Amino acid sequence: MTSQPSIVSFRDVRKHFVPRGSMFGKAPRVRAVDGVTFSIARGRVLGIAGESGSGKSTLANLLVGLERATSGEIEVDGQVMTATPDRGLRRAVQMVFQDPFASLNPRFTVARSVEEPLLIHGLGTTVERRTQAIAALEKAELRPGLAFMSRYPHELSGGQRQRVAIARAVILNPKLLVADEPVSMLDVSVRAGILRLLRRLVTEQHMAMVFITHDLSIVAHICDELAVMYRGRIVEKGPVRDVLRTPAHPYTQALIDAVPIPDPAAVVRDLPAKLLAGFGDAPAALGCPFAPRCIHAVPQCEASDPPQSSVAPSHLTACIRALELRRAAQ
Repeated sequence: MTSQPSIVSFRDVRKHFVPRGSMFGKAPRVRAVDGVTFSIARGRVLGIAGESGSGKSTLANLLVGLERATSGEIEVDGQVMTATPDRGLRRAVQMVFQDPFASLNPRFTVARSVEEPLLIHGLGTTVERRTQAIAALEKAELRPGLAFMSRYPHELSGGQRQRVAIARAVILNPKLLVADEPVSMLDVSVRAGILRLLRRLVTEQHMAMVFITHDLSIVAHICDELAVMYRGRIVEKGPVRDVLRTPAHPYTQALIDAVPIPDPAAVVRDLPAKLLAGFGDAPAALGCPFAPRCIHAVPQCEASDPPQSSVAPSHLTACIRALELRRAAQ
């Protein structure tokens, strides 16, 4: 089977922030995204996972043009994203935000919210926009779509609001959909339906999707690949089931072991406190950023920044002891 060409490419992308009050360089820069490289093909879903502060949302903002990269190159559908992306590029990348209670204007009807992207880009007549909005709502499984057009957000449940937000995002037929923790604010009972909807839309509309989450218990149900971020870097990336079943980086293992087990009779293995304690100490200037929290760290870990290396086909990790630790676990 031939591989699909990439629709999105990140090449050594960095986004650094200067803390307020440090314009003369007295405070260190915040390296929110620090040398990230990946690509995604049409019809594929890449999961980005990591704890709060790992750089996931900053990466999403870079993808949709809400932030400008400090360095590196972002390419979408063959076009390099600049500081002011053109209309075609803005149409090609759409976003579903985390909180459906905040992402919809309470003064807008559902019709106005869903038609807004068409209005902004000057697409279609009034009748054509209305027809497309109804079709987008029905794609998002709000049927009949016409029955929702005159409603306001306060008349909808959380799941319905998120479906309206999804309809608004896909009405422009984007090439890339960025979903920033799209189910974290929803009841557990509706999460599975939203995940199935997003996966179906990726297939039907032949687009790519970046699915950002801190919940590893759901990534296997929607993602094809998984990238794990820590302090702005991707420390492990590979096919989602390989990463979850045989994690190569100690940080990935810690995240997986932290997922709650829904069986009260199960024995939960106690992890060393150092591996999961808070955000950890500041990383060494030249070494692995996870070294201060890693129980497997050796002096070399704090002396040199580990490059990404292959531990299996299409499975990369940034850990100098990855192969050694995998052999010991087998």
